[in-house]
Amino acid sequence: MHAQLFIPCLVEDCQPEAAVAATRVLERLGVALRHPSGQTCCGQLAYKAGDVAGARSLALRYLDIFDAPEPVVCPSGSCTKMLRTYPELFALGTPERARAEGLAARTFEFCEFVAGLPGAAELPLNLDARACYHGSCQMPGVPGDPADAPRRLLGLVRGLTVVEAERADRCCGFGGLFSLQFASVSEALTDDKCREILALAPDMLVSAEPSCLMSLSGRLAKMGRPLPALHVAQVLDAGLRGGL
Repeated sequence: MHAQLFIPCLVEDCQPEAAVAATRVLERLGVALRHPSGQTCCGQLAYKAGDVAGARSLALRYLDIFDAPEPVVCPSGSCTKMLRTYPELFALGTPERARAEGLAARTFEFCEFVAGLPGAAELPLNLDARACYHGSCQMPGVPGDPADAPRRLLGLVRGLTVVEAERADRCCGFGGLFSLQFASVSEALTDDKCREILALAPDMLVSAEPSCLMSLSGRLAKMGRPLPALHVAQVLDAGLRGGL
């Protein structure tokens, strides 16, 4: 199988280890990967700020970058959702709308793509650790669904104990522009989430959404209680290698 890697700017700039881990896991499962050049912002920030024209311009760029018919795999739920939103940026019946619908249909978040691959359940995953999983509301599917892909994948790692915060379905407080527009509310939500995470005494914080990991790990560090913050891909990669 062939696939294209879509590495969001947040992953590239702030958590490149997640991209490396995702590549290792996919290649271990026999996926031949290509990373098309020219990737920049997918337009999510502009779209959420109401700059539809700016988002449309970036979307057109991505339609060219990922013009090949192979699946597009992304280690970020929010950026995956943005590419799946592209059809809304173009009028019905236009060639751009048709191309956007095609790209949206073959774009997958890393965990959902891996969970659907033959052989995923047979990966030799071993990691002796206690992880607090944060299920971001940005992930595809229904937030909090116990059968969602990240939880299924973490459940395959022998020796890994997975726990979740008391109010697992509650926002971590980031929310992109929300954290800038409503800083005090954002900080209160993040503080609550961090206290619930620390109460579980985990060895690490795990999520499939890089933006949530960045927000929570930063706050934990400011509280003087830092935790390793790992993408699910990094946990799987560590499980394949037998340790972090």
